[in-house]
Amino acid sequence: MLNLVKVFVAGLAAAGIVVPAQAQISFAPLAERLIPSVVNISTELQEEKDSPEVMNNLLFSSTTERAALGSGFIVSEDGYIATNKHVIDKADKISAITADGTIYEAELIGADDKTDVAVIKIKPDGKLQPVEFGDSDKIRVGDWILAIGNPFGLGSSVTAGIISAKSRDIADGPYDDYLQTDASINQGNSGGPMFDTTGKVVGINTVIFSQTGNNSGVGFALPSGQAEWVIDKLKTTGKVERRWLGLEIKPTVMADNQKALSISAIKDTELAAANKLQAGDVILSYDGIKADSAKDFAMYISKLPADKVINLVIWRGGDKLEVKAETALLPEETSRPGTAEKQQPLNGEYYAALGLRLDGLKIVSVDAQSEAALKGVKAGDVLQKVNETPIYLHEELVRQIDDAALSRELLRLDFESVSGESYFVEISVKPLNK
Repeated sequence: MLNLVKVFVAGLAAAGIVVPAQAQISFAPLAERLIPSVVNISTELQEEKDSPEVMNNLLFSSTTERAALGSGFIVSEDGYIATNKHVIDKADKISAITADGTIYEAELIGADDKTDVAVIKIKPDGKLQPVEFGDSDKIRVGDWILAIGNPFGLGSSVTAGIISAKSRDIADGPYDDYLQTDASINQGNSGGPMFDTTGKVVGINTVIFSQTGNNSGVGFALPSGQAEWVIDKLKTTGKVERRWLGLEIKPTVMADNQKALSISAIKDTELAAANKLQAGDVILSYDGIKADSAKDFAMYISKLPADKVINLVIWRGGDKLEVKAETALLPEETSRPGTAEKQQPLNGEYYAALGLRLDGLKIVSVDAQSEAALKGVKAGDVLQKVNETPIYLHEELVRQIDDAALSRELLRLDFESVSGESYFVEISVKPLNK
């Protein structure tokens, strides 16, 4: 067998493929060095929820009804530990178990819903061995990685694989930009680190794609480029505050095929007015960066310091303009549009009126011949606003449709797509037969 491995490695080298030294010999030296920086996390929960989905987080429920297990990694010598929020969510008690078997009671410092990251703190007897963060932007598809964690309660388990893809949007949150790997990660790996072959953290193992809850060779990790910033904010302030421009944007393409971002709606009228921005403007670039991704733009703005002025190049009415814009604190959403309690699907009349069938505010199907279908509305998208008014209740949607049918005016519908992009369409509503 050893000879076969040597022949295989030699063949790769002959083909001009660089093989990491660890792959030629063993990952053992690397694993031995990194294991002390990884912890097992055990929690006692206020309530137990067990509802397997196709996209499963990696939370492992043990035979104890109110217990859960996960993973984490040390980010400072004095006991700060990073993990996933869903590992410690609603926990009465959190314990961290280091590689030498020492059990510490942990305190929750802070958690971030948007990235599913949490930071906890223990009081160690001496200095701990923290991880180093790597650059997830530089890691390439095909590069080797190691995952270390606590699958099924089996602490300090090491698995290896490669980066299968980058920038995966799995509709898990507004800033989805996951690394995909084929490394074996299972229930209990949540919150554990993904290391590159230099021993630096390039991701936090967070989600697996599975219909059984077990590894199927498709796992996802939050890249370190996002995680390190969030962890630092949680360590220092216990929360993550993000910035915004008060705009709703959607991708568009200019006449010269240049990708850009269209301001489809104004969410903070006072801020937009101060920045002299208006609906219909097209953002071509920001601080010298091409505006070709709504998600990248939102992530860039979210991390800006409070006093940072952003330089925008916009297209308005055939003219290219330069605008200096200031940001404001992104308000916390206490009730997100599109998350109203599940309602009965729209009846036949309203399905005919819009060309849509909805279950609550989620589109179940679209009439292929409808105006909505022609304008790009798809099943799975979630209705956010009607005529620029947030929709929280089914009855509000019904009233807006009635009004549009009577007035014969176009009805503006704002959606969030399955991939997390915001967009709007304007459609005519067919008269209703009542």
